[in-house]
Amino acid sequence: MSLKSFEPWIRIRYRILKEELGNKEFTSKEVEEILKKHNKQLENINELLNILVKENLLEVKKINKQNIYQIKDKSLESNTLTKDHLIRVLKMGADIIRSRVDYKTLLILLFYKALSDNWNQKVKEYLKEIEDKEAAYHLANIEYYTLYDETSQQLLTWEETTKDKANIIPAFINALNKISELNEKLSDLKIIVEKLGFAGFINNEDNYHIFLDLVELFSKIKLDSVDYDLIGSGYEWILSYFAPKHAKEGENYTPREVIRLMIEILDIKENSDVLDPAAGSGAMLIEAYKYVSEKYYDGKTLKLEGQESNDVTAILGKINLLLHGVENYEIHIGDSLINPRFSKADYVIANPPWNQDNYDENKVSREDLKTIYRYGYTPKQSADWLWVQLMLYFAKKKVAVILDNGALFRGGREKIIREKIIKEDLIEAIILLPEKLFYNTSAPGIIIIMNKQKPEEKKGKILFINSSSEFEKHPEVRKLNILTKNNIDKIVQT
Repeated sequence: MSLKSFEPWIRIRYRILKEELGNKEFTSKEVEEILKKHNKQLENINELLNILVKENLLEVKKINKQNIYQIKDKSLESNTLTKDHLIRVLKMGADIIRSRVDYKTLLILLFYKALSDNWNQKVKEYLKEIEDKEAAYHLANIEYYTLYDETSQQLLTWEETTKDKANIIPAFINALNKISELNEKLSDLKIIVEKLGFAGFINNEDNYHIFLDLVELFSKIKLDSVDYDLIGSGYEWILSYFAPKHAKEGENYTPREVIRLMIEILDIKENSDVLDPAAGSGAMLIEAYKYVSEKYYDGKTLKLEGQESNDVTAILGKINLLLHGVENYEIHIGDSLINPRFSKADYVIANPPWNQDNYDENKVSREDLKTIYRYGYTPKQSADWLWVQLMLYFAKKKVAVILDNGALFRGGREKIIREKIIKEDLIEAIILLPEKLFYNTSAPGIIIIMNKQKPEEKKGKILFINSSSEFEKHPEVRKLNILTKNNIDKIVQT
C-alpha cells in the first residue's frame, strides 16, 4: 500500500515530519513535540510511527534501547522517463486523490508540468547560444508558448509557482490564469481552473494537503526530453483509469482499440479533413492523426475539427490534442444536434451518446436544420438517427459511428429513417461488436460505416460482420473485454 492510500490524518502528519525533519534522525518524543507545535497531536504517536515503518517510509534502529527514526525519501527521479515509470507516478496520483478530489486535477497538473518542462528546455537551448536570460525567455515564448510575462517580468513556470508552499494554491490559480491570458490556444484554461474549484482547496485542509502531495509527486519527474506520445499516453491512462467510475455518472469513454478499428476501416488519407461532432476527450481526432502519421508519415496534413457540449470536457480535449503534439485542430463548444458550428469534412467519426432523449421534432425542426434532418425526426427517447443524419450531412466521403445495436431494430420513426438511408445506398457495412467493451454498458454496440462514394462492386449491398467473438479478456478491468491487434486486423481485412 502507498502512503497516498491512507487517511488524511496520516498523510498530513507525515508531510509535517518531512518538512520539519528532512533527513535528520529523531525520536518519538521529538515527533510528539513537532505535531503539538502544528496542533496535530495524537493520543498514540507509536501507532503513526509503526504504520510509516511498516510501509517502508521510515527507517528505525535501536540505540541504547531507544527507537531512532529517519524518513526514507523514495524519490521517483530518473534520467529517462519511461511509459511504465510515468504510469506508476499517475497511479500514485490516483491513490492520492481517490474520490476526494476531481480526477481532472491530475490532467491539469500533468499538462502544466509538461508545458513548463518543455518551455524550460527551450530556454536552456537558447542560453547555450546567448547569455541574456530575458532574451532566451522571449525566444522560448515565440517558439513555444508564453510562460514569461514580459510586461511584469514574471515567470509562470512550474518551479516558480511551487516555491512558496504556504501560498501554493493561489500561485497556481494566478499562474494558470495568466498563461490563459497570454496564450490564445490556452485561453480556456481559466474556465477549467474555475470549474474544478481550485480556490476550494485553500480553506479545506485535507484537500490542501492532497494538492501538496500531487505537486510533490509531479515535481519529481522531468517531462522535457520525452516525446508527445509518452505524455499523451499518460493523459489517456488517466481518462481510462477513472472511466469505470465516471461512466456511471454519464461520462462517455470510448476504448482506444475501438477507435483504432474505426480509423483503420475508414483508412483516412493524408491532406484530409476529419470531424468528430461528439468530440469528448478528442481521442478520435488524435487516433486519426496517429494513423496518418504512421501510414503516410505526416498527420500534420490533416485538418481536425470537433464539437463537444460539455465545456470542461471540450477544454480537456483541447489539452489532450496539445499533449499529443497535434496543432491543426479546432474544438467548438456547443450542442452539435441543434447548433453545429463545424464545416463539412472528408471523414466524420463519432461515438455519440446512445439513446439520447429530448431531441424530438420540437427541438430540431428549425428551418436551418431541416436540410440536415431531411430523412425525418426521431422519437423523444432516442436521438441515434439524428446523429447519423448529422454525420451524413457533414461528410464528403465516409462516416463511422458507434451506436447501441437497438438502433438497427427499433420501429416507428427510426425505421422510416433507416429505410430512406438504405434506399439511397449510403450504408456500406454494419459491424456487431463484442459485448462488454464499454465502461458504461455491457451491451455490444455496433459500428455503422457509411460511404457517399461507394465503389461499383459494393453498390446495392451492405456487408454485415458479426465480430461478437473477436475479443480477449481485459488485462486490468474485470468483467470487461478488449479488442487486440489481431482482432482489429481480422475485422479490417474482412
